Amino acid sequence: MAGGSNRKSFPQQSPVWSRENKQSTQPNKHIMKPMNVTKHACLGLAALALALSVSVCIGKPVITVNTYDSNINGVWDWYGGSTLSWDSSQDHTGDGGGSLYIAKNTSNDHIFDVNSFSGNDWDNGTAYDLTLYTNLSLWIKWDTNSSMSISDFNANLGGLTMELNDNHLGQYDWSGNGLHALPSVQIPNAASNGWVHLNFPVSSTIPYIDSIGSIIFDAYHTTPWSGTVQFWVDDITFQPAAVDVVPPPILSPVTKATPGLNVFASTEGSLYDRQSAVLRQNSGLSWVGQATPANPVTYSFTIAGYPKSVNCEAWMFLIPNPAYLDNAPDWNETNVALFYLQGSTTSATAHFQYKVNEDHQQAMYSGGNETRGYYTNDPGSWNGVTPNYLESGNLASLTTSGGILGTWTVKFTSDTNGSIIAPNGSSTNFVIPPYNIGYFAEQTSPGFYVYLGMQANNADAIDQAVVYSNFAVSNTAEPFSENFLTDSVLDTTNVWNTSAASGPLGVFVAPAGSALWATWTLPDSSFSLQDAATLGNPFAWASPSLGPKLTMVGVRSQLLATNEIPAGPTAFFELVKRVPTQLQILLPGETNAPNTLTGKTGTPTTGFTTSDGVNVTINLVDSTFHIVSSTDAISLTSSDSTATFTNPLPTLAGGTVTVQVYFDSGSWTVTGADTTTPTITSGTSSSITIQ
Repeated sequence: MAGGSNRKSFPQQSPVWSRENKQSTQPNKHIMKPMNVTKHACLGLAALALALSVSVCIGKPVITVNTYDSNINGVWDWYGGSTLSWDSSQDHTGDGGGSLYIAKNTSNDHIFDVNSFSGNDWDNGTAYDLTLYTNLSLWIKWDTNSSMSISDFNANLGGLTMELNDNHLGQYDWSGNGLHALPSVQIPNAASNGWVHLNFPVSSTIPYIDSIGSIIFDAYHTTPWSGTVQFWVDDITFQPAAVDVVPPPILSPVTKATPGLNVFASTEGSLYDRQSAVLRQNSGLSWVGQATPANPVTYSFTIAGYPKSVNCEAWMFLIPNPAYLDNAPDWNETNVALFYLQGSTTSATAHFQYKVNEDHQQAMYSGGNETRGYYTNDPGSWNGVTPNYLESGNLASLTTSGGILGTWTVKFTSDTNGSIIAPNGSSTNFVIPPYNIGYFAEQTSPGFYVYLGMQANNADAIDQAVVYSNFAVSNTAEPFSENFLTDSVLDTTNVWNTSAASGPLGVFVAPAGSALWATWTLPDSSFSLQDAATLGNPFAWASPSLGPKLTMVGVRSQLLATNEIPAGPTAFFELVKRVPTQLQILLPGETNAPNTLTGKTGTPTTGFTTSDGVNVTINLVDSTFHIVSSTDAISLTSSDSTATFTNPLPTLAGGTVTVQVYFDSGSWTVTGADTTTPTITSGTSSSITIQ
């Protein structure tokens, strides 16, 4: 399991497709930089198609990461020992600006290891959609004072590598799962004589390409090396294609949702990542000193859903006196008890294992030598006294033909004696050697961690979930129980901690009333899900919004509630890319109403006087009046030439903005125009009467 080892739906039949909505009425080792956008207008062209559609955008903006013309604010060295400075004497355009100078002279395998963040990129920075961008561009100049030549640099490092860091977790992902390396590029020898231009290809198929928050310089040497590497970097940008064609996302047949604690194998690039929820209660949970035949201590959980994979593991970790909260306690912690299952709906095998006085080793799973002595996976073979002979391994296994679904229990009747009980009632006993029991008694604070989770182990479990319907610890000093089927959300503030999971967005409660999962491929920039009971009415489509959207490995999944599924014998699902066509101006009393003839409901509120500020809402909408996310700038005017606006030139946020307006007495309207994208049709409000 740890360290890379591998321990041994109901489809709703309905048409699915992608289309574009166009009904014309008009801790790693890196250099990191944030991105700032230079805005230009983009002309969107789209075509409606059932089997295939394309997105075409002409004139996307160039995204400027950094010009280094005045400083290198936000650039810092994290690990590699590089010296960073701003050099005003070097600028590739020769316009008197400057550049970033990197010098590395420490003897180790990391040529340079520099991160750069600024503003909110560290915590929750802006995410940029690079779906329609073809390459990362930069200028580089080699300092001939370097003791390493360009040829040696290319030979030992394979050239220069750039990485994109996605922002799907809302912050820099220290685990490295959010890093996506671009193909390496050889530095030309001409860089020794002056500035050269490098282009790193960017593919639209990169995971989370629509939410990239920063970039990283990456350079490693294969063996320890002594000397210096020195060079300048300038003018880093992302370049769009003049015309870029991106295939639409593909929507899969919907599948049945299973209510309960869903733990998905959702980590990009890892089959062995542990996805888990950890009890925040961290004491009074050990069986040691509590379990007797009359007062048995039990740890139990009910599995309600399981991936279509016999390789996947559902597991529970029992961690006494933990050093810290980590993703792989079975590998990192010193003392661990582990109960894990593998199987299918027809058969399953459960194991109870343990290790003591061992960390960062595999002896619990395989036995063998390690730095402190010899471990055996034959518990009970040690006398508890002889030095340099320790033990760890499997205490008991239970195979049942009843399948993996149902309630599984680990039961202790004393400090040493326990049993595994399967859902069908079959069981097997185990004994923990008494000389090892002291390792599992609570001695420090925190005294005990309990993990509940899963691990994929194989590609056939990726993007699927183990679902737990309940969990309980009984007859300990502080017992615990939870019925996940009664939860609307997972309480991650008071009860559970999901921070140990590399993909915490894949650990959540699907509440009662969850019906279906809709899943589609990435990238899916600007696409959203709709469903309808019929194809004949273009205004019958609804946009489900109650359930979360989970971004997993190459796909995005949206949970649909029962009341979001069309009533009747048929249901149709589609992905629609909303194309903004017009502005909508709403007065108090009016509400946006997509898929209606007027696009709104309600009537303007009356009774306003000249001293009242009237809240006017401006929406950027498509032809069916769905709001389209945008940050365009808007200008406002009124038929009342004396009207005053608290913000006459507002900027949209998520496609909408509200502005307060003061009118003179009379009946008036407000008109809005999109100044960023002039092709958007202006909108005019209903009339409002001011006393």
